[in-house]
Amino acid sequence: MMRVVMAGPLPPAIGGMATVINDIAHSSLACEVELALFDTGKRTPEGRPLTRAIWTRFALWRAWWRALDPAHSSVAHIHTCSGLTYFLDGSYVLLARLRGVPVVLHVHGARFDDFLDRLPPLMLGIARFIARRAARVVLLSGEWEQKLSVRLPGAHLAVIENGVAEPPPIETNKTAGKIVVLFLGNLCQRKGIWDLVACAGALPPAARLVLVGGEEDPGIAADLRKYLAREGLEDRVELTGPAVGKAKLRWLRSADIFVLPSYAEGVPISMLEAAAAGLPLIVTPVGGIPSVLSDGEHALFVQPGDHDALAGAINHLIGDPALRARLGAAAREHVLGRFGIENTARKYLGLYRELKPALFSPQTQAGGAEARD
Repeated sequence: MMRVVMAGPLPPAIGGMATVINDIAHSSLACEVELALFDTGKRTPEGRPLTRAIWTRFALWRAWWRALDPAHSSVAHIHTCSGLTYFLDGSYVLLARLRGVPVVLHVHGARFDDFLDRLPPLMLGIARFIARRAARVVLLSGEWEQKLSVRLPGAHLAVIENGVAEPPPIETNKTAGKIVVLFLGNLCQRKGIWDLVACAGALPPAARLVLVGGEEDPGIAADLRKYLAREGLEDRVELTGPAVGKAKLRWLRSADIFVLPSYAEGVPISMLEAAAAGLPLIVTPVGGIPSVLSDGEHALFVQPGDHDALAGAINHLIGDPALRARLGAAAREHVLGRFGIENTARKYLGLYRELKPALFSPQTQAGGAEARD
């Protein structure tokens, strides 16, 4: 059996990459390959001594080297994103190549194109060198393949969309006559959080806006609370902080509408989770979102930064329960059918089969071919 070492931030880390890795680890992929998880999440606290950071990095490199035993015919599957993380993860790519192990470099993040565009020539050259060392660079949508094909020349690109697990049943309490409008994601300007809270005053008294997530922009939670106090909206908007596991599921189950008014996205996991939970969605047509959902069929689209359109879409769904039910049911059926975690697992398996075909039986190879059809 093939051994796949999958690297990235692991739970209890919060975010899309951690969710993807956790869901795939509980999918059928773990029955088809020997799946070993390697945690690349931050290990040291803020303000730590430089010597401690260096020592921790060397310890991680040593552990990574040992995990990649060529005798087990491993594949290294590294989940990464923009910023310093990409270059740190690039060190794992290079070590794997030195070890003789093929690498799948899996790119997440909403502004990876901007990240590359802002790099000075030397750093851009290093970023491209890292991408070319991977046997495959996996992207989340065809839109991202178009953007990065010109920015990462020579890299072997492939598209595998994020997948989502079907949420288990969980008990929740809904208040009759109240409408919960849910935002689930990191609190930041990029995700349109200021646009959303600006709409709170235009919503009916029965509506409550709930923002579930941690800070991506430092200090934004305190700034939001100051704004809400100044505008007299403290009783209309709730900031809960981050939620994972059952706590996150309870928010999804207790909500009536999901809103993600982002300026830039990949294929957001929170959107897929909301769709899988049967929520009607209001989103912006950015990044890979239009490749997943259709306006008016699975969701309502609004343009980023358009406060009036955003408030109008929320009020439209609040006032039309039948439309909420129709959009939620259509989104759930579509997302679980096309973007369920088992579809993603089959595509991963097909990719591994391409990289190490001799390790798979004819039956497994046929299964991988079916996944690509």
